[in-house]
Amino acid sequence: MTSTATTVRIRPRRSLVVTAFFSIVLAMIPVFGVLYWFAGQHGSWMPVLVVHLAVTAMSIAVLLRQLTVYTEVTATELVGRGIFSPLLRVPLSSIARVDVVPCYVGQSPDAVQQLLVRDASGRRLFRMRGNFWHAADFAAVVDALPVRATVVKEPMSIREFYRDYPGSAYWFENRRAIWIVVIVVLGLLAVAGAARIMTVLGMRVAFLSN
Repeated sequence: MTSTATTVRIRPRRSLVVTAFFSIVLAMIPVFGVLYWFAGQHGSWMPVLVVHLAVTAMSIAVLLRQLTVYTEVTATELVGRGIFSPLLRVPLSSIARVDVVPCYVGQSPDAVQQLLVRDASGRRLFRMRGNFWHAADFAAVVDALPVRATVVKEPMSIREFYRDYPGSAYWFENRRAIWIVVIVVLGLLAVAGAARIMTVLGMRVAFLSN
């Protein structure tokens, strides 16, 4: 029987969870502070509490999900679990090429290592973004793979990375139209939510008034 003992198993930098937690808390304090103040003036704090609990529950769910993220190399497979993606299993026998490419992401002056694992046809099988992992853990995964990695020395922009390595981008990357739609939808939902809460509290909403 083939052994499936773990060769390498790594988890993202724990500081990411801490940063996400404090970002959520700091974002909610002013928003819900104002809503509770208005609710107190009208004696209708229950709707605000319900929304606050719902947002808190969703935030906790995301944080807990982040704690389950990992990358693993066993004797037979490369395994990865993301926050919003299903468990991915890549047989080591299907790996034909491994590339490590330093990229400039956004306006940061520091390059981020991108690990790209492909099959014989050049199709992306697996990708790791180095900014989520400790450098030593990232290197351990690269070393544990059955194919020697090709390491690019000169950093490139993330746009050049997508161009030079077709198919490397995730579905939500390098697609400006998707982000525009997401931002617009989130903005509309925020306005609708604020209007609903103001209506429940008996406050006048200008754009809904005749």
